[in-house]
Formats: sequence, C-alpha cells, structure tokens
Amino acid sequence: MLLAETVVLAASLSVVSQPTVVEIAAGNDQFSTLVAAVKAAGLADALAAEGPYTVFAPTNDAFARLDGEVVEYLLSDAGRSDLGRILLHHVVPGRLDAGVLVGRDEVTTLADTTLALEVARDRLLVGEAVVQTADIAGSNGVIHVIDRVLLPPVQQSPLESLLVNAIERGAPMFNNNNPEACAAVYATALEAVAAVDGFGLDAPSRATLAARLEEIAMDADVTERAWSYRRIMDALLSGQMQMDSRSRPASGGTGRMLYDFEDPSSVRRFGVVVDGVMGGLSTGRIRSGDGTLIFDGETSLRNNGGFSSMRAALPDGSCEGADALRVRFKGDGRTWIIGTRGSRNMRGDSYWTRFDTIDGQWMDVVVPIDEMVRTSFGQPLRGRITPDQVRGIEFYIYDKKAGPFRLEIDTIEAVTGGGAGNEV
Repeated sequence: MLLAETVVLAASLSVVSQPTVVEIAAGNDQFSTLVAAVKAAGLADALAAEGPYTVFAPTNDAFARLDGEVVEYLLSDAGRSDLGRILLHHVVPGRLDAGVLVGRDEVTTLADTTLALEVARDRLLVGEAVVQTADIAGSNGVIHVIDRVLLPPVQQSPLESLLVNAIERGAPMFNNNNPEACAAVYATALEAVAAVDGFGLDAPSRATLAARLEEIAMDADVTERAWSYRRIMDALLSGQMQMDSRSRPASGGTGRMLYDFEDPSSVRRFGVVVDGVMGGLSTGRIRSGDGTLIFDGETSLRNNGGFSSMRAALPDGSCEGADALRVRFKGDGRTWIIGTRGSRNMRGDSYWTRFDTIDGQWMDVVVPIDEMVRTSFGQPLRGRITPDQVRGIEFYIYDKKAGPFRLEIDTIEAVTGGGAGNEV
C-alpha cells in the first residue's frame, strides 16, 4: 500500500473511532441529567449527526441548581418543546474551541438566541455560566463543560412583540414631553391589533378594541390619550382585555415610571446573575408577586462567593432629565445595593449605592444618580455616571453574609428633586 493511502486510511479510521459529542456525554456520569434531557427532547440523533457543533454542557450539579418541579416539567411530555429550546440554547453551529471563543463577544445558538462571552479573572464566561473544562473533542464537535443551565430569553408572541416595541418607542417620547408622538405610536400598534386576525384576539374582542380606540381618539387631552392607550396595552400584555378609564396613580408630579410590576412583562425583563461567575454557590430567582417583582434565594460564602443579583436593560433616555431613582420595596432586614450601568448589555462598570431594609416593611429609597459610586468587582473607582448615561439597572445582595434573602419591589421611578435616604 502506498504511504499516502496509508495516511488517508489511518486518518479515516481515527475519525470513525472518535466518539460523537452525544456519545462522550453518554459515557460520562456527570452528564447523566443532560443525556436524559437530550433523549426526552428527541435531539439525540440530531446531535449525533455530522455537525460540527459546539456544545456548552451543564453538569448534573448545574441541573440540580434548578427547581426540582421545573426539571420534572421539562422532562415530561408537556415540557418537551420548552426543553428542546433550552437545550438548543446550549448548542452553537461549528467547532469553536476556547481559543476562538475568548476572541468573541457573543455566539448565536441553534435556538436562534445569543450567548454573551466574556473573560473575567482568567475564566471564560458563557452567559451566566463558567466554563469548567474546555475543548473536549468529539468526531462531530467540541464540548465545553459549564456550571449553570443557560435559560434562553422568554419567547414573545406576535402581540407581545408588537406592543413591547411600541412601548419602547413611545415611552421615551412621553418622558421627553412629547405625549402626542407617544399617543400616535401607541394608537398605531393598537389599531393593527384591532384590524388583523393574527394577534390572538377573537372577532368580538377586536371589535370592542376598535370601538374603544375611537372613543379615546376623541379625547382632547393628549396626555390622557397616551395613558388610555397604555392601559389597554398593559391589559393585553397581562392577558386581561380590560379597557376601563381608571386614572393611573400620580407620583407627585416629579416621577417617571421605569418599571411598574403590575405588568408581568416588566418582571420578565430582569435576569439573574450570581457568584458562579467566580466559582461561588449563591442562588437567586425572579418571580411575579401580587403586582410586584420578587427576587429571592440564598447567599453562600463558599468558594469566595457571597452575592446574587438581578439586572435589566433600560431604553436610551429613560433617566434623562431626572436626577435620582426612587424604589418602592419591601425588604428582609439586610443591606442591599442598587446599581446603574452605562451599557444595555450590562457590561462595563457598575455605579452603586447601598440601602438598608426593615424586614417585612414597605419603604421608599431615593438615590441621587450622580452620587452613585463607580465599582468594579466590589472595589470603588473614580468616576460618576450621569442620568442621561444610564442604560441599565441592577440590584445586588452583597453584604458578606450567608443565608436566605428576599426583596419585593413595587415600582422603580426616575425622579427629579429627590433627596437620598429611606422613607417609610
């Protein structure tokens, strides 16, 4: 046999003998939950195909961090579709080893979602997860072991996508003293919902909506028109076709609402980031309360951890013209941090202010934005952020204490003329 033919045959045999990414996972006990999930979702054959694929593989310990009832649901027939999307959120087309990943800001997954990439303290971070072991090679791809299950963003229905986009366009107009433009944006979106049979409303509901829009259009007060449209949008987003004319509670004439958690979609805009990015074991979850956002979990000081946080982006100009943030909350007796960021992707430095809570008591805190302290990995730095630069907001429990925590938030506003401090 010629030497060239021998080399080709050897290479061919090597490829054939090398296991696929699915076979690698199936042969490793630390991936037993992942393998069960892949089989339950019907993805085993697809991921055993030629590929190549880059798989961010959560360990059994990573799955154990999820609520047991959630895992049980995902492994059931009813949860198969959601499970499939979650698993595809962990798979990227192509063979991307760690050396390639560290040079990128993000990757696009087979779920048509994106995962942010970052290097911090010599660790490769994928979304909220830390890569524990990199570059496990298979015949059809590469595996990177991660310590968290990565949850994709909530899929928006066509109705929610239309209304959320309209609110993101219209709200800054209203806040910049242009309620007429805001009302026009809101009206256009709602007229589309009333006219088109594709947004989940039946014919009688669309007829009711169209009649209500005609009534609102007759209102000479453009500010009230904008609020009337917004109340309908909030009702549609929350699944309630309520078109009443109740006035929204005022906030003293100086507040601009950033988040009112009567709207469940506002809750879904927040995401959790815990100390797993540095090897810690703290937990955190976000859920809807009775018109509120509830953030709870447990901080652990093991592995130099000790923090849990939740974060959300803000549209450009959300805080422009204001000078402070006002939060209505009920705490747990621990000291919390409210932070801002100048980037919507939540990278870069944070600007922090600490505030105290009284267990079980509703309170207000008013935080001057230009007095927030620039912070990186908990260390204060020089520099301040101005209201017009604010593109994100976050809350941290980071008081060097271990144990359960709970923060319930009613509203978050950008205000003018606010003095710092807690108010009952």
